[in-house]
Amino acid sequence: MLRSAASSCSTLLARTTLLPAAAPAVPCSSPSSASLRSAARSLSRPSPRCLASSSSSSSSASSAKKGSSSASSSSTATSTPSASSSAESSSSSSSSGGTPASPSSEPPSGAAATAAAAAAAAPPPGPSKPLVVESSSSPTQLDKLPLPFLSTPLGVAVRPTSAKKTWAQRREEMVSQERRMEKRRAIVKQATRGYFHDFHAIRSHGGKTWRAPSTLIREDRALFFPDIAGSCLADRSKTHTSDLFPGKVSVVCLLNSKISEEHTKSFYEQTLRTYGDHPKFQLVMINIQENTLKAYLISLFLSSLRSQVPESLHRTYLLSDQSLELERDAMGYHNKHVGYTYLVAPDAKIRWAGCAFAEREEATALASCTGVLLERLAEKARKK
Repeated sequence: MLRSAASSCSTLLARTTLLPAAAPAVPCSSPSSASLRSAARSLSRPSPRCLASSSSSSSSASSAKKGSSSASSSSTATSTPSASSSAESSSSSSSSGGTPASPSSEPPSGAAATAAAAAAAAPPPGPSKPLVVESSSSPTQLDKLPLPFLSTPLGVAVRPTSAKKTWAQRREEMVSQERRMEKRRAIVKQATRGYFHDFHAIRSHGGKTWRAPSTLIREDRALFFPDIAGSCLADRSKTHTSDLFPGKVSVVCLLNSKISEEHTKSFYEQTLRTYGDHPKFQLVMINIQENTLKAYLISLFLSSLRSQVPESLHRTYLLSDQSLELERDAMGYHNKHVGYTYLVAPDAKIRWAGCAFAEREEATALASCTGVLLERLAEKARKK
């Protein structure tokens, strides 16, 4: 019985790698009872060397499970004493600072594995987006689209006047919330628009944004032409447009360059030939120079400008540096490089408008509408 117990303990210890490979074997040839009891006691209490070897093997096995697959396999393959010897040798090499046989077999840690998986699943980077979002339609594409007709009346709702504003009126404008919001919107529009925006817009229909109507704008729907002050070309006196309109049918041209002058000329040329000698007809040309420096330079060459403008038009030719930022949208004055033509009734209401180069139908419509207003003015004078 003691012999079988000793044999079982020896086999168990060999399988659990508690004994080194050079451990002394238990004698089995006719042992005495005393020697068997002492051998059993020695087997039940392992020596310190065996304990040290066991702890070293277990620690190296745990580190091998975390670090390398080769150490993991060596800790599990312990079916024979020779295999346990190889496992102990591999454990001792790993505990003494050895590195795994192949670096590629080492699995990454948790954070590294997550980052690697995310990088593998992420799509390849695409082209960087532009900083500036461009319009979906280029000027060349807009040039192929038909132009709409003028659908809303142009002008301001308040009747213009040349009288100087009182302190109460100026204070009311200063504290007006609506007026402040209009100025704020104008500033934001200027800040968000490029310097060459108007120049590039000319590529679409030559800067023309709408077509002139074929008939007059209804009198009850028409709005007023704003008051614009400027220096008269005849004597450099300060003149207001609100003082020129009463009692006259006026064709008003807004221009600031040679090309815009040609734009307006294409509109009023036929009308001027037909009604130029009519006493109730006048052509008002306003040279708008919102740049103060440019307006000053042009004022130095007024003599040259007089030689280019017919003498009959000097009295109604104004050079102005007044800003129209707040009235620009209301007047349909969208492009500073384009000339705009308005037909203004004696009550200072805009009854017709056109922009850029005139089409044949537009020039004919302006002449017809001017004749209608002159006939109504003459009929009103006869009734009086």
